Amino acid sequence: MSNVELVKGVYAAFGVGDVPKVLGAMHAQITWTETAGFVYGGVYRSPQAVLENVFAKIAVDFESFAVDVGRLIDAGDVIVMEGHYVAKGKRTGKSVRAAVAHVFEISDGKIVRFDQYVDSATINAVLGASRRVDRSICGTERQ
Repeated sequence: MSNVELVKGVYAAFGVGDVPKVLGAMHAQITWTETAGFVYGGVYRSPQAVLENVFAKIAVDFESFAVDVGRLIDAGDVIVMEGHYVAKGKRTGKSVRAAVAHVFEISDGKIVRFDQYVDSATINAVLGASRRVDRSICGTERQ
């Protein structure tokens, strides 16, 4: 399977809620970075940390959340996705379509690194004004 096919499969699995398949595509010691300032901002260093600090929280905070994949750029061991988050906040009922880029680094058929680039203020706004980002944890690492 090519690296592009791996990433396409991850987005397809995420789109249907197959989180175990998404987690299974990750290396056990993945470095997963969510944009600082984003509600889930930080660095996570295992599939379990990504599950607990990102995926589980999406289900709590958003009525709906999808990744609209625009294009995938194949740079060998690095795959870049340009697309949009399409989401609706549970608390506010507000919807958003925000531009996003994901950078995947793949080694031996597993995702070893993920970096997210998104306009965090646009996404955070649909969660409601009382939802504050804990800036003391942005950029911190979680195992």
